[in-house]
Amino acid sequence: MLFVLKVLLLVKLLEKALTTTKTIFNYNFYQMKKGLLSILAAATVLVGCQNYDDQFDALNVQITALQQQVNSSITSAISDLQGQLTTLASTNLTTDDLATALVDITAQIDAINDAVADIDGETAELEEEVEEILDALTDLLEANAVIDQNVNIRNTAELEYVESLIGTDEADPTVIIKGNVLVDGTDLDTAALAARVNAVTNKIRTVIGNVTVTVGDVGITMDTVSFIDGTATLDNTVSIGALATVSGNVSLGHYGDVSVTTLTSVATLTFSNSASITTLAVNNLASGGLGTYNYPLATSIVLGDIAISSGVVTATNATTFTSGFDGTLGAVTLKVSATAVVRMAATKVTGVVTITGASGAGSQGHFEGLTSIDAATFTNPAQTINMPLLATVTGTLVVAGARDVALPELSKADAITASAAYSFAANKLVTSAAISTHSTATVSVKSVADTAHFTASPTIEGLTATAQASSIDLGTMAGLKNATITGAGTAATAYAVTASASNTALATLNVDGVINTLTITAAPKLATLTTAGKITDFTVADTTTMTTINFGHTFVSGDTAATVTVSGVTKLASLDMSSLTKVKTINVQRNAALATIVAPSSTVLAEPIAPISVTVSGNALTGNFDQA
Repeated sequence: MLFVLKVLLLVKLLEKALTTTKTIFNYNFYQMKKGLLSILAAATVLVGCQNYDDQFDALNVQITALQQQVNSSITSAISDLQGQLTTLASTNLTTDDLATALVDITAQIDAINDAVADIDGETAELEEEVEEILDALTDLLEANAVIDQNVNIRNTAELEYVESLIGTDEADPTVIIKGNVLVDGTDLDTAALAARVNAVTNKIRTVIGNVTVTVGDVGITMDTVSFIDGTATLDNTVSIGALATVSGNVSLGHYGDVSVTTLTSVATLTFSNSASITTLAVNNLASGGLGTYNYPLATSIVLGDIAISSGVVTATNATTFTSGFDGTLGAVTLKVSATAVVRMAATKVTGVVTITGASGAGSQGHFEGLTSIDAATFTNPAQTINMPLLATVTGTLVVAGARDVALPELSKADAITASAAYSFAANKLVTSAAISTHSTATVSVKSVADTAHFTASPTIEGLTATAQASSIDLGTMAGLKNATITGAGTAATAYAVTASASNTALATLNVDGVINTLTITAAPKLATLTTAGKITDFTVADTTTMTTINFGHTFVSGDTAATVTVSGVTKLASLDMSSLTKVKTINVQRNAALATIVAPSSTVLAEPIAPISVTVSGNALTGNFDQA
């Protein structure tokens, strides 16, 4: 009998567990019904686009039937088990009978456990499905929150009507307006009415039409609308904290300190009160054109990637002007203050582009994306310029205010005016047209095709040619104090570097690279000469100032053997030619102080057919004579 009582106790515990499971199952269904019905209520009240009552009634019937089926199955199983146990308890059973009954009861308990497990699984799945349904219905609700008509708010009657279309509670969805939106707050400018207007306008998410908003004494907020498929005309105190895209033109009446940070795409952006704007920031605009060019009071203008096509931009009070437009500039004139820092991202200039005003102390002109000036004139008067990518100028570049001009990528230029530049560096440029600099400038280019290309060539004080690809006569640049010439010749060229008596100021000359002929004659200040690279014919003659010649060059491969002439160098005391190879001619004469000579190396000899000539005379060499 004790065994039977234990079994009855087990069944009671099982019944309690099943009751708990059934309660949880029923609760899940109740929550599902409650959530779905609440969404149905919101959808039918706010939208009115579709009647979901029949669908949800059918769903409720199915849920109820499923509950009844589950309840019936669990109750039946428990009742059957209790009946068997009761019979078992009132019957005198043998040990074998009890064992058989226990097996039967255990099997039923296992079946109930399996059913409970199935219920748990189905309950979890149903909970996931309910969540998915809720998410989908939320999206459906918002997608169907469409007002398919024009919305006008100009008086209290129109406001009340619009309030009947658009719910303004916090839980109400935002809406799409398929039509024009016209808001005139002139007669709705009390605090209470303005609050009601703002409650409506802040529920507008999208407008498929034109938007016009005029304010009265109280501002209007439209901080939810993000897309307008039409035009937008907005007064000064209209807040547009989320507006990103407008397919048509945008006209803003804003003034004072204006910051438009959310707009990314428009057709054209204009400011109807631009003459009263004190600062302007349109930071993130990536598409569209600028329609207003007059900002006489603005101290700072920062534009996104908005196209500045052509015209006169007046910002004469601006100390900062920044344009992120990375396209092509046509004919544009930008008027800024004398100390302005101008930054423009344009990549090409095809018209006459002129910056005026920005030429005073601290003025800067940064065009970091500019690559070409095509058959055009570009004037950047700033004292500091930055054009690191400019590669071609098929027109005229005017940078007349800059003290230092560096154009590291410039390889072709028709004309450059840099009249204030003490330093001009364009190490990829082969000169082909007039380049004006300060009269005492230091110039660095790739190659000088003609020294006359530098309008200040007689007075320029420094010259560097990084790959000289033609002959150059330094004598035409009489003001040179120092020069570094790196030749770009070959055995087939005839590139010559020449310095002469005209180089009255030349004190330092460095020669490197491949040069076919180096000739220095009577340069009156040149005291030391050091060579490197490769030279075929070398001549230093008729100078009273040179005291040192440091040979460091070798022969030009493929060319004829080298020649060396040192003649009339009156202060030269020694000459060491041991580093020279492949030499066929030595001419050392009339060097009054020359007392020591070291001959060239014999490690590489002249070609077999080369005429060998060695002339040494009129020097200060001494020796002993022994009678034979």
